[in-house]
Amino acid sequence: MAEQFLPAIDEAKCIVCGLCVKVCPNQALGIIGNRPRITNPDACDYTGACQEICPTEAINLLFEIVFGDE
Repeated sequence: MAEQFLPAIDEAKCIVCGLCVKVCPNQALGIIGNRPRITNPDACDYTGACQEICPTEAINLLFEIVFGDE
């Protein structure tokens, strides 16, 4: 089973504006304890909408670089 990649949230940069939660097309994010959290990780399809909307760049999509056979 492959590891699931999920957005990383930098709480030090987050201003809890809630924009990431509003734009998530799959409701994978939520606000819990006054902080954004990935509340439904299975719903995240890595669209990047949360990263693009974040005004403080507190959300980053992690990725894996895979080189194919040449």
